[in-house]
Amino acid sequence: QRVEFPMSSNEYSFHLACRQWELLDKGVHKHIFNFDKDIMSLDENERVTSRGSLNVHHCDDTNMVISFTRGPFLFVFNFNPEVPYQLYRVGVDEAGEYQLILNTDETKYGGRGELKSSQYMKKTSDRRADGCRNSLELALASRSAQVYKLVRILRI
Repeated sequence: QRVEFPMSSNEYSFHLACRQWELLDKGVHKHIFNFDKDIMSLDENERVTSRGSLNVHHCDDTNMVISFTRGPFLFVFNFNPEVPYQLYRVGVDEAGEYQLILNTDETKYGGRGELKSSQYMKKTSDRRADGCRNSLELALASRSAQVYKLVRILRI
């Protein structure tokens, strides 16, 4: 079935601009809908987008990994289409415990679900990385994004 958005070539008609809600129950559409719903819920509950400017502190072109912080949140992206990382070190300024609150590799988003629930809480080490005093060692699936939240600050 053809779906066409209103535009000059169809005289701005809505006749073919129909929503096919049944697609949300299948494959990639279901996974994208689940992700969209959860990312919107995350922002509604945590106000991620209104936490000030972001601080990009890790950009590894060779391994295709980038990370940044925004408020108490750490965002980590592995853009490598083939290589997962088991112990990838990322610097953070604040020593503490970071909880994984969004992982695009979960099966409900179409991922492989490689990260186990025992890996959802991470504690920093005092090893310097990326110009930061502390760091985390993270498991990163290929083509994935993770959002961690600082849930407990440790004073050293």
